[in-house]
Amino acid sequence: MRKNELIAYLAGLVDGEGYVGIKKQKPRPDTINCLYHERIQIRMVDEIAIKLFKQTFGGNYYKETEHSKYSKKPLYCYQATDRLASQIIRKLLPYLLIKKRQAKLILKLRKSKESRESLRRGSPARRPMKASIVQYRESLYQ
Repeated sequence: MRKNELIAYLAGLVDGEGYVGIKKQKPRPDTINCLYHERIQIRMVDEIAIKLFKQTFGGNYYKETEHSKYSKKPLYCYQATDRLASQIIRKLLPYLLIKKRQAKLILKLRKSKESRESLRRGSPARRPMKASIVQYRESLYQ
């Protein structure tokens, strides 16, 4: 299988079985701002497909302790967050149909995180972000 065919196949897995979105982490006692994380996740009973995703992109792969609600088969999960999730989405984007809108939001969040203004501020957890940045990221999350 050629590489672009493999990427198109994996994009189909994401469109059909995946979650593409932004996870919001509320501030802890030692932090100031909410944190926003790019996330891609696939859960399914076919372990081979999940392993193929892991082999192709890296990330995390594990067997869940619960079973599928529709069968007694175990569920396998693939997950990637933050920069890796954005890199994966960038590769899958041309082939996505159903999750394309969510994928574009993830890439906008990554662009915000890598902006000069965000990088100059330093650690996002302990220094306050400008209200405009917080508002923009919250709008992407919503």
